[in-house]
Amino acid sequence: MWEFFEKLDEMVYVSDVDTHELIYMNEHLRNSLGYQNHEEYVGKMCYEVLQGAASPCEFCTNSQLKEGEFVTWTHKNPVLNKRVLLKDGMIHKNGRNYRIELAIDTDSETACQSTYYYARSETILNECIQQIFSTTDAEESISRMLAYIGKTFASDRSYIFEITGNGIATNTHEWCEEGVEPQKDLLQNIPMSAIDWWFSLFDKDKVTVISDLEDIRNEYPESYALLKPQGIHCLAVGPIKEGGKIIGFIGVDNPDKQMMPVIESFMKVIGYFTVTLLRQRDLLGRMNNLSYHDQLTGAYNRHAMNEQYGELPMDSVGVIYCDISGLKEVNDNQGHEAGDRLICHCCGLICQGDKDCKVYRAGGDEFVAVYADCGKEEFENKVYQLRQKIKEDQCHMAVGYAWSDQKPLELEKLIAQADQVMYQDKRKYYRINRHRPGVERRHVDMQHFPEENAEQTPFQRFLNNSGGDMESLFQSISQNNNSSYFYLGDMQKDLYYISDNMRQDFGFESNLVPGFLQRWSQRISTPEVCDLFWQDISGMMREKRTVHDMSYWVQDAKGNNQWIRCYGILKWNKDKTEPLFYSGRITHQDTDFVVDPITGLPREQISFQQMKELKKNGEKTTVIGFSFNGLTAINSTRGREYSDRLLKRVADALMEKLSWKMSFYRLEGARCMAIVNPVCVEEGQESLVQQIRDTVRASYDGMDISVQNPCSCGVIQYPSEDMAEEDLVENLVSLIRVAKQESKQSFVDYSARSIQKIKEMSNLALALSQDVDNNMENFRIVVQPVVSAGDGRAIGGEVLLRWSFEGKDVSPGIFIPLLEENGLIQRVGRWVFEQAASTCVRLHTYDPAFYLTFNVSLHQLSDSTLLPFMKKTLEKYNLKGSSLVAELTESALDEHPEQLNHFTQECEKMGLFIALDDFGSGYSSLRMLLQYPSSIIKLDQSLVQETTESEAKMNFIRSIVFACHQFGKTVCMEGVEQAEQNEIILNTGCDMIQGYYYFRPMELRDLYRLVSQM
Repeated sequence: MWEFFEKLDEMVYVSDVDTHELIYMNEHLRNSLGYQNHEEYVGKMCYEVLQGAASPCEFCTNSQLKEGEFVTWTHKNPVLNKRVLLKDGMIHKNGRNYRIELAIDTDSETACQSTYYYARSETILNECIQQIFSTTDAEESISRMLAYIGKTFASDRSYIFEITGNGIATNTHEWCEEGVEPQKDLLQNIPMSAIDWWFSLFDKDKVTVISDLEDIRNEYPESYALLKPQGIHCLAVGPIKEGGKIIGFIGVDNPDKQMMPVIESFMKVIGYFTVTLLRQRDLLGRMNNLSYHDQLTGAYNRHAMNEQYGELPMDSVGVIYCDISGLKEVNDNQGHEAGDRLICHCCGLICQGDKDCKVYRAGGDEFVAVYADCGKEEFENKVYQLRQKIKEDQCHMAVGYAWSDQKPLELEKLIAQADQVMYQDKRKYYRINRHRPGVERRHVDMQHFPEENAEQTPFQRFLNNSGGDMESLFQSISQNNNSSYFYLGDMQKDLYYISDNMRQDFGFESNLVPGFLQRWSQRISTPEVCDLFWQDISGMMREKRTVHDMSYWVQDAKGNNQWIRCYGILKWNKDKTEPLFYSGRITHQDTDFVVDPITGLPREQISFQQMKELKKNGEKTTVIGFSFNGLTAINSTRGREYSDRLLKRVADALMEKLSWKMSFYRLEGARCMAIVNPVCVEEGQESLVQQIRDTVRASYDGMDISVQNPCSCGVIQYPSEDMAEEDLVENLVSLIRVAKQESKQSFVDYSARSIQKIKEMSNLALALSQDVDNNMENFRIVVQPVVSAGDGRAIGGEVLLRWSFEGKDVSPGIFIPLLEENGLIQRVGRWVFEQAASTCVRLHTYDPAFYLTFNVSLHQLSDSTLLPFMKKTLEKYNLKGSSLVAELTESALDEHPEQLNHFTQECEKMGLFIALDDFGSGYSSLRMLLQYPSSIIKLDQSLVQETTESEAKMNFIRSIVFACHQFGKTVCMEGVEQAEQNEIILNTGCDMIQGYYYFRPMELRDLYRLVSQM
């Protein structure tokens, strides 16, 4: 058991209380005394080895020791020749009492020159230790310790920072004097570069003391800018070390300056105890996590929920009860890993972005979300939002809810009420969708279904009167039938009977198939068609239709894709309130009829047949893959129907102009493929690609859609050695992704370089997503200063996002599109805004008028949480909105005017200014001056390049600046890189200039230094 102490930074020994024999010394103490191994000292007397004495020490504390209690004292050790802080305890083991002593080198004589300060420091330390060990709760111990330190040294604030990966420090604990504003929330994820000079002192076991903050204003501007807004005028911070490594620091703000010598001595020692408390906290946290959290989803578990039972101490509470549909079916057919992914996905839907609720996993497929002190209207809105998320998602959950403000509020009763509502919702869902795997009918009184119409049809009468047998009839039409399959279904029991050939060809275990529609849908080859299949089935139920007729690809038991037509007839009861019987046939179809419902183009599976025919005939061709770019933004701003019309328009144009040269096919997502007619290959791939690009561009322009690069293309020659047709399509999709990043090229071909690029892109996308999820790790902002045209002084700056991968910065032109494609841009945009706000606050310590601009994209305009987040952030940092400017590109202004107007109006309410970026790059620049309430006009850098071409163009730019001034706008000229350009621009009358001639984008520490010197 003594091995626990082996690697501690403190010196530890264990001796027998009765005999004084040494039992154990840890590595630190052995090294200090020169012992190589345990055998050299075990059995020797403690007073001989540790004190150099011939008999037991007069000051020995053995008589004072009791189990569970500690004796704390200080002593000048003659062997070590050091003053040490000692902590003695006793443990009983195997019938013997053992003394355990822990020693910390305080170096008090060096730290404090006066006897008074030494005595005072020792007293404070002992009292602080008593506070620490007055409770067994680590969090409470930390709180008491910080409170004692803060009050004892008459400080405004005492705190602990912990270092968390990649040079980031986070304020995890704080105590504040009454009336002092807490700072912890504002001091999360602080770059250690802001205080790196502290760590050079910590490495030497020294304490950082700032007696007057103004002393570091010029030498350490980044530190000054961080500390000044907190109202700090002096501080002292000491290291927290573990195994010789700095894991954090503990400090006090604005202490009594007369106590600085005591503080400095105290801080050297208290870090040793702090690290013990932090590790104890972490251990208890892990135990608590195991006890109260579901290990799969991270949600609270049922044990945690049960502890909430009883009367709740709140004014109102809302409960949402969710049950995952089809989990058993997923586990049975796809395995438990797929089931676990479904559970985690559904848990994410429930708690996505909502910090107001506690989510509990109440059972295998059940979750309970509890909203404390939530008004009825607000709660019902949350229920509505969750149902909308579920409606839009591919996975379904039944939802029940209950809300009350009637005392006593008892959680178990509300959960029971929500459970009842949930099962009604679940029953309704399965009635509509005919999909009932694993439905449990508890708590729900099943109503009897209406009796069938007693009136018989002529066919029924004929069977009854002729001795007809339904099984014989079914076998007669399905036997030896290679083109059709048949099925019959009892809709009330969700039980189907299928023909023998269908059972054999599609790998069903039996002719009797429970949940047949669900199991059949799993054989549909593509997710999009599977969605259409369920939409049609749901539509039948909703609209009381009797016929289902649909063609699609399915996969048979051998893994082959079959193009089939599924036709079925649904029988209802007399008043069409309940579906009763469903039967139909499934027939093989000619693959020539496989088409994408939106574009009308054949799907990729048909292309395989054409390529195989070309290969069989010994012909060679070029295969071109291309994407329709910007559809994500179009979907979010103009709606999916508009983007579908665009796709249809492009497809029609391609077929009209180029169908005699190429065969076009629709791939997954916003991508298509063209197989060039071998006769036309001689035109050259550059020419063929350009014809596609021109056609796509014309379609975008025709629908007034402004996208810088609407089409990205990849090219592969076919046939290619060791590349199957399916692999070719997969590689083509990867080439398109690469082409999006290399937009200056008209296309990317399949080469060793492209293959390497494909691998890099895959790694980048994965790392990017992980970094966003990991609290924006490897992201940072830089700022390009904007100067006054009058005197060249920096008066503001544009915030720019940077991301590093494997230690190197990745171009924004590469990672920004990846963020957009993966739906991460909105989260990142909110992070950038907070960084801009916090940086602006710190810059104001030097220049209160300094402003920062941040870019807002179309994706962010569709983020419903952005504006509330901006308002909350401004309040959090106590920052006036006028210090920040939202930049909108001119080319994006007309994409979604309603969202844009709402955004600008809300910004105006918050006091934020609007800047119109890239002015002059669009077609209707001057109209924008009146239409949108922009305060700053940033002239596009293309105009700068034109200023040196002729006097006429120079006059044109002067006229633009004049017009902007007439409309009351401030003008900033972008892209000034040369002295000649700068001289000319200064004569245009513009107000501000931004460009490499003055400043490149700067790291924050360089920006703080720049502003501090102005």
